[in-house]
Amino acid sequence: MPARLPTPSAQFSAFLSRFPPEIVSLAKRCMSRLRHALPGTNQIVYDYAHSVVVSFSMSEHGYEAIVAIAISPEAVRLYVDKSLPDPKGLLEGTGTKVRSVTVNSAADIDRGDVHALIKAAIRHSGVTLPRTGSNTMIIKSKSKNSKPKKTGRV
Repeated sequence: MPARLPTPSAQFSAFLSRFPPEIVSLAKRCMSRLRHALPGTNQIVYDYAHSVVVSFSMSEHGYEAIVAIAISPEAVRLYVDKSLPDPKGLLEGTGTKVRSVTVNSAADIDRGDVHALIKAAIRHSGVTLPRTGSNTMIIKSKSKNSKPKKTGRV
């Protein structure tokens, strides 16, 4: 009998296990609040060497995210489209597509100015979210444990 694959939730927890406990706890609390703010969305999970990114999208494509959260050993960051207005000057970075705000507490997600950014991201996406709905987690990539092979001449 073939071995059963772990659930997406179990895979996500395994990805987070390499981060400090306080970051894992913060990330999980933020995810819960984002699920509530974005009902019916897919959580597209990407596991990179130094971070885990979760895109909240109506499709199965992370690049169509309404918002995304990046979890690294140092911080949890909320990403939104760089074209969103930022009257409070919260957004950091100079990305060509997205900018972020560092989340220091899960309560930051519900804080007026950050909550306004999330609402603006929803409006900007053009989607109509259901009032209630379950979120589906989809694992899109897994990090490779091996280093890439060197090619070319030495």
